[in-house]
Amino acid sequence: MDLELNNHLFYNHLLQKQHLTPLLKNNPYIVWTSLFFLFCFGLLVFIKVTSYSKVLKIIQSTFNSNALHELEREETKSFKLHSLLLSLFYFLNISFLLYKLNSFYKFVFTEQDLFVQFSFILLLVLLFVGLKSLLNQFICFLTNNYKTLSDYGYNSLIISQTFGVFLFPWLILSELTRFNSLVFISGAFVVLMLSFLYKWYRGIIISLIEERVGLLQTFAYFCALEILPVIVLVKYIIETF
Repeated sequence: MDLELNNHLFYNHLLQKQHLTPLLKNNPYIVWTSLFFLFCFGLLVFIKVTSYSKVLKIIQSTFNSNALHELEREETKSFKLHSLLLSLFYFLNISFLLYKLNSFYKFVFTEQDLFVQFSFILLLVLLFVGLKSLLNQFICFLTNNYKTLSDYGYNSLIISQTFGVFLFPWLILSELTRFNSLVFISGAFVVLMLSFLYKWYRGIIISLIEERVGLLQTFAYFCALEILPVIVLVKYIIETF
Protein backbone atom coordinates (compact mmCIF):
# COMPACT_ATOMS: atom_id res chain seq x y z
CA MET A 1 0.00 0.00 0.00
CA ASP A 2 1.36 3.40 -0.94
CA LEU A 3 1.91 5.86 1.90
CA GLU A 4 0.64 9.35 1.49
CA LEU A 5 3.38 11.97 1.29
CA ASN A 6 1.89 14.08 4.10
CA ASN A 7 1.72 11.25 6.62
CA HIS A 8 4.09 11.61 9.57
CA LEU A 9 6.36 8.74 10.56
CA PHE A 10 4.72 8.44 14.01
CA TYR A 11 1.11 8.53 12.76
CA ASN A 12 -1.07 5.47 12.26
CA HIS A 13 0.51 3.22 14.89
CA LEU A 14 -0.68 1.54 18.07
CA LEU A 15 1.80 3.15 20.48
CA GLN A 16 0.21 5.24 23.20
CA LYS A 17 1.62 8.54 24.37
CA GLN A 18 2.94 8.42 27.93
CA HIS A 19 4.00 12.09 28.21
CA LEU A 20 2.25 14.97 26.48
CA THR A 21 5.17 17.39 26.93
CA PRO A 22 8.91 16.97 26.24
CA LEU A 23 10.98 15.47 29.04
CA LEU A 24 14.06 17.30 30.25
CA LYS A 25 17.21 15.38 31.11
CA ASN A 26 17.91 16.79 34.53
CA ASN A 27 21.19 15.67 36.18
CA PRO A 28 22.35 18.55 38.39
CA TYR A 29 25.01 16.49 40.17
CA ILE A 30 27.02 16.28 36.93
CA VAL A 31 27.90 19.95 37.27
CA TRP A 32 29.38 19.88 40.76
CA THR A 33 31.21 16.58 40.26
CA SER A 34 32.84 18.00 37.13
CA LEU A 35 33.88 21.09 39.10
CA PHE A 36 35.17 18.84 41.87
CA PHE A 37 37.41 16.87 39.52
CA LEU A 38 38.54 20.08 37.84
CA PHE A 39 39.53 21.51 41.22
CA CYS A 40 41.42 18.33 42.17
CA PHE A 41 43.18 18.26 38.82
CA GLY A 42 44.10 21.92 39.31
CA LEU A 43 45.62 21.04 42.68
CA LEU A 44 47.76 18.35 41.06
CA VAL A 45 48.91 20.72 38.32
CA PHE A 46 49.84 23.41 40.85
CA ILE A 47 51.75 20.91 42.99
CA LYS A 48 53.58 19.55 39.94
CA VAL A 49 54.58 23.02 38.76
CA THR A 50 55.75 24.27 42.17
CA SER A 51 57.08 21.15 43.93
CA TYR A 52 57.53 18.33 41.43
CA SER A 53 60.87 17.09 42.81
CA LYS A 54 59.55 17.08 46.38
CA VAL A 55 56.47 15.10 45.39
CA LEU A 56 58.70 12.50 43.71
CA LYS A 57 60.69 12.19 46.94
CA ILE A 58 57.47 11.72 48.90
CA ILE A 59 56.41 8.88 46.60
CA GLN A 60 59.87 7.30 46.75
CA SER A 61 59.99 7.58 50.54
CA THR A 62 56.68 5.74 50.81
CA PHE A 63 58.31 2.54 49.56
CA ASN A 64 61.95 3.13 50.55
CA SER A 65 63.13 3.64 54.14
CA ASN A 66 66.41 5.24 53.09
CA ALA A 67 64.56 7.79 50.97
CA LEU A 68 62.24 8.45 53.92
CA HIS A 69 65.13 9.20 56.29
CA GLU A 70 66.68 11.46 53.66
CA LEU A 71 63.39 13.31 53.25
CA GLU A 72 63.10 13.76 57.03
CA ARG A 73 66.56 15.34 57.13
CA GLU A 74 65.77 17.68 54.22
CA GLU A 75 62.36 18.83 55.47
CA THR A 76 63.36 21.45 58.05
CA LYS A 77 60.36 23.77 57.71
CA SER A 78 57.30 23.07 59.83
CA PHE A 79 54.95 24.51 57.17
CA LYS A 80 55.21 22.90 53.73
CA LEU A 81 52.68 24.05 51.14
CA HIS A 82 53.06 21.00 48.91
CA SER A 83 52.47 18.67 51.88
CA LEU A 84 49.38 20.62 52.92
CA LEU A 85 47.95 20.51 49.40
CA LEU A 86 48.67 16.79 49.01
CA SER A 87 46.89 16.14 52.30
CA LEU A 88 43.92 18.24 51.15
CA PHE A 89 43.90 16.27 47.88
CA TYR A 90 43.83 13.01 49.87
CA PHE A 91 40.96 14.13 52.11
CA LEU A 92 38.92 15.29 49.12
CA ASN A 93 39.38 11.94 47.39
CA ILE A 94 38.54 9.97 50.53
CA SER A 95 35.38 12.03 50.99
CA PHE A 96 34.32 11.49 47.38
CA LEU A 97 34.92 7.75 47.67
CA LEU A 98 32.80 7.57 50.82
CA TYR A 99 30.13 9.67 49.10
CA LYS A 100 30.04 7.23 46.15
CA LEU A 101 29.77 4.25 48.49
CA ASN A 102 27.00 5.99 50.38
CA SER A 103 25.14 6.81 47.15
CA PHE A 104 25.24 3.13 46.15
CA TYR A 105 24.31 1.51 49.46
CA LYS A 106 22.25 4.30 51.10
CA PHE A 107 23.88 4.22 54.54
CA VAL A 108 23.22 7.77 55.80
CA PHE A 109 21.90 11.13 54.52
CA THR A 110 19.66 9.25 52.10
CA GLU A 111 17.08 12.04 51.89
CA GLN A 112 19.63 14.81 51.29
CA ASP A 113 20.78 16.23 47.98
CA LEU A 114 23.89 14.56 46.54
CA PHE A 115 26.10 17.61 46.97
CA VAL A 116 24.85 18.01 50.54
CA GLN A 117 25.77 14.38 51.20
CA PHE A 118 29.29 14.98 49.93
CA SER A 119 29.64 18.15 52.00
CA PHE A 120 28.53 16.33 55.17
CA ILE A 121 30.97 13.51 54.54
CA LEU A 122 33.85 15.94 53.82
CA LEU A 123 33.08 17.79 57.06
CA LEU A 124 33.05 14.54 59.02
CA VAL A 125 36.37 13.46 57.49
CA LEU A 126 38.02 16.76 58.42
CA LEU A 127 36.60 16.60 61.96
CA PHE A 128 37.80 13.03 62.30
CA VAL A 129 41.31 13.99 61.17
CA GLY A 130 41.41 16.87 63.64
CA LEU A 131 40.21 14.73 66.56
CA LYS A 132 42.66 11.99 65.62
CA SER A 133 45.53 14.49 65.63
CA LEU A 134 44.51 15.70 69.10
CA LEU A 135 44.26 12.10 70.28
CA ASN A 136 47.74 11.43 68.95
CA GLN A 137 49.16 14.35 70.94
CA PHE A 138 47.29 13.21 74.03
CA ILE A 139 48.70 9.69 73.77
CA CYS A 140 52.19 11.13 73.31
CA PHE A 141 51.69 13.11 76.51
CA LEU A 142 50.42 10.08 78.47
CA THR A 143 53.09 7.64 77.30
CA ASN A 144 55.94 10.14 76.98
CA ASN A 145 56.89 8.32 73.77
CA TYR A 146 57.01 11.20 71.35
CA LYS A 147 59.54 9.78 68.91
CA THR A 148 57.76 6.51 68.08
CA LEU A 149 54.34 8.10 67.65
CA SER A 150 55.81 11.05 65.77
CA ASP A 151 57.63 8.70 63.37
CA TYR A 152 54.45 6.70 62.83
CA GLY A 153 52.44 9.87 62.25
CA TYR A 154 54.93 11.11 59.66
CA ASN A 155 54.96 7.73 57.90
CA SER A 156 51.17 7.70 57.91
CA LEU A 157 51.08 11.20 56.39
CA ILE A 158 53.50 10.27 53.60
CA ILE A 159 51.61 7.07 52.75
CA SER A 160 48.26 8.91 52.68
CA GLN A 161 49.61 11.58 50.34
CA THR A 162 51.03 8.96 47.97
CA PHE A 163 47.97 6.73 47.88
CA GLY A 164 45.76 9.78 47.44
CA VAL A 165 47.40 10.25 44.04
CA PHE A 166 46.82 6.57 43.20
CA LEU A 167 43.18 6.87 44.27
CA PHE A 168 42.29 9.76 41.96
CA PRO A 169 42.18 7.88 38.59
CA TRP A 170 39.78 5.28 40.01
CA LEU A 171 37.37 8.00 41.12
CA ILE A 172 37.49 9.73 37.73
CA LEU A 173 36.69 6.45 35.97
CA SER A 174 33.86 5.69 38.40
CA GLU A 175 32.17 9.00 37.61
CA LEU A 176 32.88 9.57 33.92
CA THR A 177 32.92 6.11 32.37
CA ARG A 178 29.85 4.39 30.90
CA PHE A 179 31.04 1.08 32.33
CA ASN A 180 29.71 -0.18 35.64
CA SER A 181 31.01 2.44 38.08
CA LEU A 182 30.84 0.04 41.03
CA VAL A 183 33.84 -1.81 39.57
CA PHE A 184 36.00 1.31 39.79
CA ILE A 185 34.62 2.23 43.20
CA SER A 186 35.62 -1.24 44.38
CA GLY A 187 39.09 -0.69 42.92
CA ALA A 188 39.39 2.63 44.76
CA PHE A 189 38.26 0.99 47.99
CA VAL A 190 40.92 -1.71 47.55
CA VAL A 191 43.56 1.01 47.11
CA LEU A 192 42.35 2.68 50.31
CA MET A 193 42.48 -0.58 52.27
CA LEU A 194 45.98 -1.29 50.96
CA SER A 195 47.10 2.13 52.20
CA PHE A 196 45.76 1.33 55.70
CA LEU A 197 47.44 -2.07 55.76
CA TYR A 198 50.70 -0.55 54.57
CA LYS A 199 50.49 2.11 57.30
CA TRP A 200 50.05 -0.58 59.93
CA TYR A 201 52.92 -2.59 58.48
CA ARG A 202 55.23 0.43 58.63
CA GLY A 203 54.00 1.15 62.15
CA ILE A 204 54.89 -2.38 63.26
CA ILE A 205 58.35 -2.05 61.69
CA ILE A 206 58.91 1.25 63.50
CA SER A 207 57.63 0.01 66.87
CA LEU A 208 58.97 -3.52 67.09
CA ILE A 209 62.21 -3.30 65.12
CA GLU A 210 63.45 0.28 65.03
CA GLU A 211 62.26 1.51 68.44
CA ARG A 212 61.99 -1.94 70.12
CA VAL A 213 58.60 -1.22 71.64
CA GLY A 214 56.77 -4.21 73.16
CA LEU A 215 54.11 -6.09 71.22
CA LEU A 216 51.34 -5.31 73.72
CA GLN A 217 52.19 -1.60 73.71
CA THR A 218 52.28 -1.58 69.90
CA PHE A 219 48.82 -3.19 69.77
CA ALA A 220 47.54 -0.58 72.25
CA TYR A 221 48.90 2.20 70.04
CA PHE A 222 47.10 0.83 66.99
CA CYS A 223 43.83 0.46 68.89
CA ALA A 224 44.05 4.03 70.16
CA LEU A 225 45.30 5.68 66.96
CA GLU A 226 43.55 3.73 64.19
CA ILE A 227 40.90 1.22 65.23
CA LEU A 228 39.06 2.91 68.11
CA PRO A 229 38.50 6.33 66.41
CA VAL A 230 37.04 4.66 63.31
CA ILE A 231 34.66 2.48 65.36
CA VAL A 232 33.48 5.48 67.40
CA LEU A 233 32.94 7.61 64.29
CA VAL A 234 31.00 4.92 62.40
CA LYS A 235 28.81 4.19 65.43
CA TYR A 236 28.09 7.89 65.92
CA ILE A 237 27.15 8.44 62.25
CA ILE A 238 24.84 5.41 62.11
CA GLU A 239 23.03 6.29 65.32
CA THR A 240 22.77 10.03 64.57
CA PHE A 241 21.94 10.15 60.88
